[in-house]
Amino acid sequence: MGTLLKNKSGFTLVELLMAMVTGIIVLAGIYAAFNSQQKIHTNESQVVDAEQNVRAAAHFMVREIRLAGMDQTGMAGAGFVIAGPHSIRFTLDRNDDEDVLDADEDIAYRFSVSAAADADGDGRADSGAAPIMRATTGNDELAQDIHAIGFAYAFDFDGDGDGILEEYWAYDSDGDGSLDWDNDTGAGLGFTVNFDRIKAVRIWILARTRHPLRDYSGPKNFVVGDKVINVTDNFKYRLLTTTVKCRNMGI
Repeated sequence: MGTLLKNKSGFTLVELLMAMVTGIIVLAGIYAAFNSQQKIHTNESQVVDAEQNVRAAAHFMVREIRLAGMDQTGMAGAGFVIAGPHSIRFTLDRNDDEDVLDADEDIAYRFSVSAAADADGDGRADSGAAPIMRATTGNDELAQDIHAIGFAYAFDFDGDGDGILEEYWAYDSDGDGSLDWDNDTGAGLGFTVNFDRIKAVRIWILARTRHPLRDYSGPKNFVVGDKVINVTDNFKYRLLTTTVKCRNMGI
């Protein structure tokens, strides 16, 4: 008997090419979606890191500045040593031994004065970002990727010791040991205020992401202490402002 041969049909070259093109289009769509999600994840991770960075720094500073002037014996002479617009230094007597010479009893917060940080002392990182330093017996980095810092100080205007904070937020503009410049108006107070009348400190910390973000740009303006800062780069910024009442300075 003869063998019956059936016709067997396959894919034509055109059909194979169409299948390949369709597959490429599907793969391209999957890759585009994955790449978009990856970019969003990377950007958001950097923003979260910047937020956590600035919050941790502020929490630490608030906790210690609140202790400024702690002096149970009244003999240590604790209080504010520097009350500048971009740096702060204060003392406290932790162990009641009538001095402020022990570890962590003389504390400062500022940018490093090195050329890589804030050589001109204007409170803005010269290279775009630098660490905030906590200076005591040594210098420790408190937080990285900080673009700018600022401080201002409220005081008992009439000196009656009632702890009521008047409308002034001021700082020491010339380093002579007294508040003389109004942070809000950008003009002199017209009078001077001794540091022992400081009752609260306002802190500004402007952090940025560690790396520039893709597809992110545009002008951004921030008020940091006595400055209005405009940035036009591809970094994302986070500003934290908080006020600390200095409990040991009369409140």
